[in-house]
Amino acid sequence: MVNATHPKCFPSTAPDRETCRRARLSRDPRFDGEFFLGVTTTGVYCRPVCPARAAAEKNVEYFASAALAAAAGFRPCLRCRPESAPNSPAWMGSTTTIRRALRLIEDGALNRDGVARLAERLGVGERYLRKLFQRELGVSPGALALNQRLLFAKKLLAETSMPMTQVAYAAGFGSVRRFNDAVQSHFRLAPGALRRHSRSASASSPIRLHLQYRPPYDWAGVSAFFARHAIAGIETASDDEYTRVIALEDARGQFRVRHLPTTNTLQLQIEIDELRLLMPIVARVRRMFDLDANPSAIAAVLGRDPELSPLLRGCPGIRAPGHWSLWESAARAVVGQQVSTAAARSVLHKMSGACGGLGFPAPGALAALPDCHYPMPGRRRDTLRNLGELFDGRNDQVALDEIAALKGIGPWSIDMIGIRGVGQPDCFPNADLGLLRAYEALAPGKNLQARSENWAPWRSYAANLLWRSLK
Repeated sequence: MVNATHPKCFPSTAPDRETCRRARLSRDPRFDGEFFLGVTTTGVYCRPVCPARAAAEKNVEYFASAALAAAAGFRPCLRCRPESAPNSPAWMGSTTTIRRALRLIEDGALNRDGVARLAERLGVGERYLRKLFQRELGVSPGALALNQRLLFAKKLLAETSMPMTQVAYAAGFGSVRRFNDAVQSHFRLAPGALRRHSRSASASSPIRLHLQYRPPYDWAGVSAFFARHAIAGIETASDDEYTRVIALEDARGQFRVRHLPTTNTLQLQIEIDELRLLMPIVARVRRMFDLDANPSAIAAVLGRDPELSPLLRGCPGIRAPGHWSLWESAARAVVGQQVSTAAARSVLHKMSGACGGLGFPAPGALAALPDCHYPMPGRRRDTLRNLGELFDGRNDQVALDEIAALKGIGPWSIDMIGIRGVGQPDCFPNADLGLLRAYEALAPGKNLQARSENWAPWRSYAANLLWRSLK
């Protein structure tokens, strides 16, 4: 039943009611995932792009997230499928603790452990974490995680032929009975009624999912980034697709991404035996390809700059792509200090081979390599080894300030890790030679650092735009 006493307003960072009204009536794709609307007469919540007949405004409530709509008693629409909407950057919380917590939850932390363990990993008290979630997001960590599991299960049911037992396991439910009960309670339907594929897939079949984004999307720039940084034996990139082998916990697999511009989606094909890792893999791919960016909000700020405006028109939908993991991003940043991108790729390829060649080197394996396998100056070798020791056994849960405290890690490296490993939208490595060269070509004699202050809070995208302009 819909909770009529639930708050009907957004956090201050989300659109106001009139903006939401106009967006839903026009089905504006720029607002897809920025908010959700609950219809009190049907008890269903939708995306603003829902093709169903628009409800009367008096019967509509607006929510900053799907989790808030679910907490108010609304169930997800079967037509517009809220589980497929991009996430809203405005709803991701403002504190570092919240952002780290959300990343852990996306990676399935609450599928295995409770909130107390999550708080421990974040270095805060459980009571404080719950209070922080309620203040910034309006829901508890457990409610958010349950809604995430349910929506991911719904996506698997709608887009794959996986058997029900596999769907339950992949979505983080401890048993099929719990899965059935949760789906029935949340959707008011049995799991089978959400199924769009009647034929079961074989155990060896790859899993294909469609990941949506807000258009436009600069696929040419993103694919060029991955092609430029691809490490032989680990990843390949072309104009059409990106493929890489992955290692997550003790599992090995691979995935392939293709762009489907007519549906504003990326097609993700995953091959991995450990199905419980599907959710974190999808979350990482979304971060790698920056699928939750809001290009209209970015363009509204950067487009005011006379130097950047022409670049934006030439590259609509600029993105800030990232690497597979925080560890990989940090290692790449250290290896890339004062060398070309091609040289850094070659070094990482050699080190991967020395570590066994099964994907990007694990932190502990890289740290244990003898000095002869570090083709770099001694100080950089020591920094990279210390970095591996810092990450070893931490499962990517290392804070930026811990990395910055290591000898040999300077502001440039931290900014690069912030962009490529954390997905921070407002990092700008002012001393980067490529950025200096690109801006000098655009605005000879002007001070890049002073100018970049005008590009907040989207300086990571300004950086990518400038790098994109280099020939």
